[in-house]
Amino acid sequence: MLSINPFTSYNIVDILNKPLYFIETDQLNVCNLISPDDLGFFQEYYGNYYTEIVYYEYERSTCPKCDISMNSNGSRPAKPNKWEGIRKKQYICPECGKTQFTSLENFIKKYSNYTRAICEKSLEYESITYMSYQKKAEIIKLENGIRLNRQTVYYHESTYDESFITLKEENLKKLLKECKIEPSGIYHYDEEFLHENGINTVRLAIIDAVTNLIINDQIIYQEDFDQDFVEIFLKYSLEGFPKKVLITDGHIMYPSIIERICIKQQLCIFHIIKYHNDKSYKKMNKIQRRIKTLKTKIKQNEERIKELKEYTKGKIGNVSKKDKTRKRRINKRKKLEKDNRRYRKELKQKRKELIEQEQINERIANIYNTNTEKAAIRRFKTIYHQLDQFDDNTQKFLKNLNNKFDKTTEYYKNPLIPRTNNKIEGYFKITLPRQLKRIYRTREGLIRWIRLQKIRWTERNVLYNETNSQNHINNQKIGVTS
Repeated sequence: MLSINPFTSYNIVDILNKPLYFIETDQLNVCNLISPDDLGFFQEYYGNYYTEIVYYEYERSTCPKCDISMNSNGSRPAKPNKWEGIRKKQYICPECGKTQFTSLENFIKKYSNYTRAICEKSLEYESITYMSYQKKAEIIKLENGIRLNRQTVYYHESTYDESFITLKEENLKKLLKECKIEPSGIYHYDEEFLHENGINTVRLAIIDAVTNLIINDQIIYQEDFDQDFVEIFLKYSLEGFPKKVLITDGHIMYPSIIERICIKQQLCIFHIIKYHNDKSYKKMNKIQRRIKTLKTKIKQNEERIKELKEYTKGKIGNVSKKDKTRKRRINKRKKLEKDNRRYRKELKQKRKELIEQEQINERIANIYNTNTEKAAIRRFKTIYHQLDQFDDNTQKFLKNLNNKFDKTTEYYKNPLIPRTNNKIEGYFKITLPRQLKRIYRTREGLIRWIRLQKIRWTERNVLYNETNSQNHINNQKIGVTS
């Protein structure tokens, strides 16, 4: 399909009344509304009818000095995308003699050898996945038949990235406005710690929990990261937006900040349970290692006891004073049997401790496995009244939870409020996976990657979801079931 230049003011009537191309003798004459990227179409269908391609102005050129029509005056070679056999028509003014050539600047930047579409290919690839410059060059050659070296690909990215990304961001803003997608008032907030060429940085992000909109995403140096900056970031990000609930993890600096910006807090249930379980799992792992050790010792002792019994098998009566070996082995067997009794007693105790710890973890997790806030409060009060029965770690956890329990139950009051911060955790993993955190050497490259991934996130998780939701509503209106 031919790419008509979107920057001209020609309407469809003009295009229909004038030819876009024609073949004359052995020349294919193509107007400058057709991109050099589409010349493959002519090669495929008319390749046997011409030997060269000549670009001409769709509208007859006028002299910028005399403002009169210019006459055709031969042509000169051109190499868009480094292709041979292409020329551009020359025009001359009959009054002043000024000459100019057919302009292709709508497709090719001045002083560039490649069209914008080719120059922006690597950015399109990067918006999907990370690739080295060498791989991008190889894919461009495979897809378009144009050989580029990796340095050229790097130059194209650094030259065109701002205009390419800005245009996409502006188009997304228009689409979001047309779809009337706005912040809901329920937000996720979290930080991601990065390493930028050996320098520690922090990425702060806030996204909408209902619409998946990215409210703000910023990278700062770790030395600038403190409570004051977090407060400024949240105030600036949420300024002018509805403020209902902010879902966060349990960091101690959040409550005072959230109170000052006048928004309710929902603590991430996953992080709350994890905070307790991380310490209890250390204890459980220690118990499990001891159980494994005890089992090994019991098994080894039983094998040794069996060997000692085999030696004394068939020998009855008292042990002779001269038979010191038999006496020593009998004593050894008795000692091993005594050790095994002690080990089995300890093994039983450790298994009991392990079961008790598992039951404690299950009871704490079940506090929030209810359908109502009233049931969650009842379960917490029940376990809290038995505080003295638990270990120090669980007692400390329950006391801390008691002070902020009201901030863990906001999701019961509104079904749109999520109980965990998993969405923003997923946002971090999708837009900057762990394997890419240490790859980027410059701030510019890292920011470019994140901007491209934000565009992809918005297309897939905001606009696509909104389209599906609207289609579902429309289907329900006309009686179509999904």
